Amino acid sequence: MILKSKDIRDKTTVELQEELVKLRKELFESKMSFHSRKLENTSTINQLKKSIARILTIITEKEGAPIAS
Repeated sequence: MILKSKDIRDKTTVELQEELVKLRKELFESKMSFHSRKLENTSTINQLKKSIARILTIITEKEGAPIAS
């Protein structure tokens, strides 16, 4: 599932945590399918990783934690 930043920002932190769990589970299943050679579209793995990164970034922003530079 590909999520856009605009859609992610509208959700609460609790909803984002739930979505993060779903995406990580989906990523795990996609990796298992990839290694068993059943995954047809391998780009979904990269898309899931990017969606997870977007969610983590927005959670960090909402918590007000300073971004390390």
